[in-house]
Amino acid sequence: MQADDDAKTLRWVEGFKELPAEVIRSISSKCRWRWYKPGQYIFSQNDESRDVFFIVQGTVRIASYSSLGKQVGFRDLTVGQCFGDLAAIDGLPRSATATAVSDAYLASMSVEAYWQSLMSHPQLAGACLKRLANLVRALSDRVIEYSLVPVPGRIALELLRLAQRRLQEDNSAMIDPAPTHAEIASRVATHREAVTKELRRLASSGVIVQKGRKIFVTDVNALRSILGGYEETDSPHA
Repeated sequence: MQADDDAKTLRWVEGFKELPAEVIRSISSKCRWRWYKPGQYIFSQNDESRDVFFIVQGTVRIASYSSLGKQVGFRDLTVGQCFGDLAAIDGLPRSATATAVSDAYLASMSVEAYWQSLMSHPQLAGACLKRLANLVRALSDRVIEYSLVPVPGRIALELLRLAQRRLQEDNSAMIDPAPTHAEIASRVATHREAVTKELRRLASSGVIVQKGRKIFVTDVNALRSILGGYEETDSPHA
């Protein structure tokens, strides 16, 4: 897909796929389209902007930071996903920072156009509600996880989430590229040293093999057994 007029369409985005082509073209024409380079900020936490963004190409990282500037959590979004709608809905400042991870081609829509689209097309409103419901469920699961699961279990749980998306028929999985130790620590509310220690332990037991930015999970069921029956949940996506 190229960044020309043919690429300026929201037909790839969840909720828009069910709309007639002429409606998608009309809504797409109301967007601003822009390329972002890796590492480039899209918006920052506490910004007063209200635009909603749709990912047409690339990957975007949504990260939250403490008052001291420490990253305390993040998630990566890819093609077809939407972000920035929380500020558009409640009118409050941005709750997180959005940064391009790769070259990213994004459509942005004003808050007025976004609300008009939601009110005019039930498919878009339904997709928004589903996305917010998934976010609430995922965050609720994380609160329980942080309260009940010790750090080694949270690290194993994060690896399991990643492995299950790449599960092979022989019950193995290759996570490539794997998050850095610091990124995993941010996801599970611990520090990098704890992640390094636990990954070394898993490697010594043969459950995983680390090669650079790759983590090969030799036996996903063995990784799951470490959790002691805790039912894994997926990470939030929007």
